[in-house]
Amino acid sequence: MIDSVKVRRQCMQDFYSHYEHLCALQGSVPLKAVKANLSEGALDLTVDRIKAGDWAPLLHALRHGKTLTSVAIRSFHQQGLGESGL
Repeated sequence: MIDSVKVRRQCMQDFYSHYEHLCALQGSVPLKAVKANLSEGALDLTVDRIKAGDWAPLLHALRHGKTLTSVAIRSFHQQGLGESGL
């Protein structure tokens, strides 16, 4: 089997390894919040400060990861009076 295929298959088994691999392919750095809030097969993230470009590898890794048993995504953003909500 081709080495790159082996790496992809192994990464798909481990969420964080796959996430790191996808970030490297995109030329970005994995978010510290992802590793810091990943424990025992559970991911618990507050996403208020995640930029648009950082979502793609995260969502792709979540879609294909087979090791997570729980995912919690939280936001503490409160819509102000002057915001339209769009």
